[in-house]
Amino acid sequence: MLSFIISAIAACALGYVVHLDHGPSWGAVSGVVVFMLVQLGISLILRRYVNRQQQVVQNILIKGQNDINRQIALFQRRNPGSERAARQILEKIQNGAASDALAATDGFKKFYIWNFMLKRQINSMKMLLLFQLGDYKAVDELLPRCLLMDQQAIAIKLVRMYKNGDAGLDRFYRRKCARFKGDALAFLASVYAWMLLKQGKEEEARNILLAAKKKTDHPVLVENEERLANKKAKQYSNAGFGDIWYSLGLEEYKVKPQRQRMGRPF
Repeated sequence: MLSFIISAIAACALGYVVHLDHGPSWGAVSGVVVFMLVQLGISLILRRYVNRQQQVVQNILIKGQNDINRQIALFQRRNPGSERAARQILEKIQNGAASDALAATDGFKKFYIWNFMLKRQINSMKMLLLFQLGDYKAVDELLPRCLLMDQQAIAIKLVRMYKNGDAGLDRFYRRKCARFKGDALAFLASVYAWMLLKQGKEEEARNILLAAKKKTDHPVLVENEERLANKKAKQYSNAGFGDIWYSLGLEEYKVKPQRQRMGRPF
C-alpha cells in the first residue's frame, strides 16, 4: 500500500516537471516509467527483508525436524516402550517447533504496510501452523483472509468445510480444486472422494475420481477408483499419499514413528 503511494507521488511529481518542459505526452510517459521503477526498487528491497524473516521461520522448522530425526535415532537404539508413546514424544517436538514458528511470523507485521497482499500470504503460513497445532477455531477465523494457492492449504479448507458441515463444500471443490493437475489434483480429488464416502455418496465419490483420472494417472487415485468400481468402498485408502494425508487429521497414522516428519508451512 505505502509503496504504491510513494510510487504514485514520485511519478506525478516527475511527470509534472517533464510536462512543463516537454509537453503532456512526455510527462505521461516519464510518470509511468518512474512509477514502475520506484515500485520495482521498493519491491526488491522489501523482498530481501521478507526473505530474511522467512528464513527465520524456516530455520525454526528445520531445527524441529532435526530434533525429530535425533529422537527417532534414539528410539532405534532404545525402545520407547510403545508406538503411542513414541508418537506423543515426536508430536510434542513438532508442535513446539510449530509454536515457535508461529510466534516468529509476528516479525512480518512491520512489512504489511508496504504490500497489501503480503498479509494474506503470511496468514496462509500462520493458518498451516495453527492447523498443525490443532487450533481449529483460529484456523476457521483465518481462512477467509488467506491465499489458498497450494494443495495443502486447499486441502485444509476442504477439511474445515467438511468438519463444519458447510453446504458449499462441493461448489468449493469444483471451483478451486478441479483446476489442478497431476499429483495435486490426485490428492485433492482423493481427499474429497473420501469425504463423500463418509457421507454415503459412493457414486458421487467415484465420479470425482473418474473426472480426475482424465488429468492424472496417480496410482492411489487409480486404485481407489477401481475399488469403487468393484463395489469395494471399505477398501478405499489414501494412505499411499503418506504424511500429507495423515497431516489432515482425518485418519490416524498407520505407520511406524520413524515415518513421521515435520510439516512445512510453505
